[in-house]
Amino acid sequence: MSRLYRDDIGARIVVETANTGIPVTTVLQLHVTKPGGGFETWSGTTLSVDFDTGIITYTTIAGDLDETGEYKVQVHGVFDDGTDEVSDIDSFTVYDKLS
Repeated sequence: MSRLYRDDIGARIVVETANTGIPVTTVLQLHVTKPGGGFETWSGTTLSVDFDTGIITYTTIAGDLDETGEYKVQVHGVFDDGTDEVSDIDSFTVYDKLS
C-alpha cells in the first residue's frame, strides 16, 4: 500500500477479504474510527466490491482523511436475512504532507 496523506481525495482503500462467496445482494459498509475517536460509515457509490475476488475498494472523498494518525476499519455486511456480519479490525495510517 502506498502512503495516505491528510486530505487525499481519490485514494483507494483496498480490503482483501478472500471471501469469494459474498452474495451480490449483501449491503457492505466500512465502519471507520478516526484518530481523534470520531466514527464514520463509508459506503455508497465510492465503495465497490469484486464478488469474484472478495476485494472491496473504497475511494476517498473530501473529509474522509481529514486527520493524521491511525484509522481503524471494519467491514460490515448485512445479508438478505438481516444478519449483520463483521470482519476483523484492521488499521492504516494517514500522514501529514510537507508544506
